[in-house]
Amino acid sequence: MHEKLKFEQIKKDSCASLRYDYSSLYPKDEMPLHFHPEIEICYVVKGSGYRMMGDFLEPFEEGEVVLVPTNQPHCWMYNPESCEPDGKRQCIVVQFNPDLLQTGLSFFTEWEYAAHRLSAIQQGILLTGETAGKIKSCLEEMNLLNASERMLMLIRILQQIGTTTDLIPIGLQETVFNGITKNMQRMQLIFKYVIEHYKEKITLSDAANVISMSTTAFCSFFKRETGKTFTNFINEYRIEAVCTLLLNFPDKDINEIAWQCGFTDIPYFNRSFKKMKQMTPGQWRYKIQ
Repeated sequence: MHEKLKFEQIKKDSCASLRYDYSSLYPKDEMPLHFHPEIEICYVVKGSGYRMMGDFLEPFEEGEVVLVPTNQPHCWMYNPESCEPDGKRQCIVVQFNPDLLQTGLSFFTEWEYAAHRLSAIQQGILLTGETAGKIKSCLEEMNLLNASERMLMLIRILQQIGTTTDLIPIGLQETVFNGITKNMQRMQLIFKYVIEHYKEKITLSDAANVISMSTTAFCSFFKRETGKTFTNFINEYRIEAVCTLLLNFPDKDINEIAWQCGFTDIPYFNRSFKKMKQMTPGQWRYKIQ
């Protein structure tokens, strides 16, 4: 049974033109693949994992700031090991009506350029560099402001986004969403399964059964959608989980961490880690300390 794309009805205060949410959630409670007419700015305060944006999938890191355009299917799938000690991720989300760009910002001559540029965005945008740092500070400060002050801060944020070059498009322009695909739903189910079971043994047959495919068809499908084999993906996911624990628990035995993250063959784990990180687990731990 496939989990369907969800339309999210954004709830705002009756007197507010935007929704601000600084939340802590368990990864299993995260909103699945969904879309909404509001534009969204998302700041990952604590956690990392994989992000779906339209039909594009890629890892995301703690601290990233992303702008999601109107009606773009998206979801964040967090690695539980990357979250707070209580198991929850932390995230700040601001959502607002796209009409603000046309009727609000463009009303002022000084805002016309930023409003026009923001209105033209049709794919997700990752903010980088100095601009990302400024926006993070603004989003954190909004938590202390009232509704009218938050609106003024949002205008400040949009001006920064609309005039900066510190941005990276997410995905390719030719893959801009123009209709939900079954493959997007399938990939979400696979990633959800991996997040929930990566500490256990996962076979190709297990993964194929999640989306009701034969093993052969599943291998072809996954390689076509991600550019890598399912085995390579599982190894990469587990190694990132290992790295998170190496960082958070500097005195914990490396082999014990590897077992905790689903590696039952330690020599294989060491080879896989070195291939991916170009150094041994011990060298990686020493480097980050």
